Amino acid sequence: MAVEFGVFEAALRTWGSSEAAPAFQGLFANDPVIGYRLKPGARIRFATAEFDTEIAINATGVRDDEEIGPKASNERRILILGDSLVLSVQVPFRQTFGELLEQRLNASSQGVRYRVINGGVQGYGPVQELLFFRSILPMVQPDIVVETLFVGNDAEEAVTAEALLDGRTPPTLETLHQGAITRLRRLVRRSMVLQVLRLRAVAATGRFTRTAGPPEPPLQSYAAHPAPRIARGLAVTRRVVEAMAADAAVAGARTAVVLMPARFQVDDPDYGRLREAVAQAGGEVRRDAATERFASALDGVPVPRFDALPPLRSALPGPDVFFQQTVHLTPRGHEIVAGGLERFLRQSGLLDERPVPSAGR
Repeated sequence: MAVEFGVFEAALRTWGSSEAAPAFQGLFANDPVIGYRLKPGARIRFATAEFDTEIAINATGVRDDEEIGPKASNERRILILGDSLVLSVQVPFRQTFGELLEQRLNASSQGVRYRVINGGVQGYGPVQELLFFRSILPMVQPDIVVETLFVGNDAEEAVTAEALLDGRTPPTLETLHQGAITRLRRLVRRSMVLQVLRLRAVAATGRFTRTAGPPEPPLQSYAAHPAPRIARGLAVTRRVVEAMAADAAVAGARTAVVLMPARFQVDDPDYGRLREAVAQAGGEVRRDAATERFASALDGVPVPRFDALPPLRSALPGPDVFFQQTVHLTPRGHEIVAGGLERFLRQSGLLDERPVPSAGR
C-alpha cells in the first residue's frame, strides 16, 4: 500500500493540477508572525483544466511582474489586500481586477500616475491581512488601502486567527486542537492522493448521510441561524478594519472595504443545488445573509464600502463571472469588479486630494 501510495502521489504531482503540487507550494514561505506568506522572487506556472497562468512574486512578496521601487512625487498607490480572490492565480496578472483598475485610472488621469498593488495571499483571513499590511506598509507607502473581505468564509477565518490579533497564545487545549486541524489540512493540501480521496469520501458520505443540523462550517455565515462563532468572527473583522484604518491614517492613507460574494450568490443554478443539499441535511441557507451580516457588522465604521455583488449579479445572463470548478473570478468577472471599483473610488471621493481624517472620526 505504501508503494502504491507513493506511485500515485508521484504521478499526480507530475501530471496533475492542484494546490498540493510542489510547484504551487513553492509560492509560499514560513513567516514567524503570520504563519506563512508569498515567497519573494518565486516564479511558477499553474495550470488546470480551466486555466493556465504564469505567477510571479516580486521582492516585496506580492504578485507583480515589476518591483515596487521608490515612490515618485506624482505617483499614487492603491494597495488591495485579501485572499485568493485578490491573488487570483487563475488569470494572468494583467487580467486581475487590480491591474485592470490601474489601467482604467491611468487612462483618464492628468498628471498623476496610479499604481495598484496586489496584496492578496492564498488562504489569508482578515487578521492575517492586517498583519501582512503592517509588515509591508513601509515599503508600499499606499495612499489608499482596500481591504477585500470574502463574505463566504472570512468570519470563520477571523475566529480561527483571533489569537494572532493580540499577539497572544490560545489556551493549551485550543492550541492543540487547532494545531491538529491545521496539520491535517496542510497534509491533505500537500498530497494529491489525499485530496482525491477526500473528495471521493465527501461525495460518498453525502449520498448516505442525512443528519439534521446546520450547514457545514464554510456555510455558517449564510445559515438562517448561524453558530455563535459567526458573530464573534464578525466582531473580530470589525476590529481588524478599525485597526487597519487607524494604521493607514497614521501613514497618510485612506481605507476602503470591498465585500466579495460567493459564487452561488451570483449563479442561480449553483444556489439551487446548494439550497437543496443543505435542506436535505436539515439546514437552511439564506442567499445573501453573509453579505448582509458583514455590512451590518461594519456599520458605524468610518470607512467607505463597496459591495461587488450587485454589479456581478447584474452582469448576467452572459459568460460566467466565476469559474465553475473554483470559487474564483473569470477574466470577465475581474473586468466587472474593476469597473465597479473604479466607479466606487471616484464617487466616494477617495481619489480626491484632501487631508486624511483620523480613524476615530
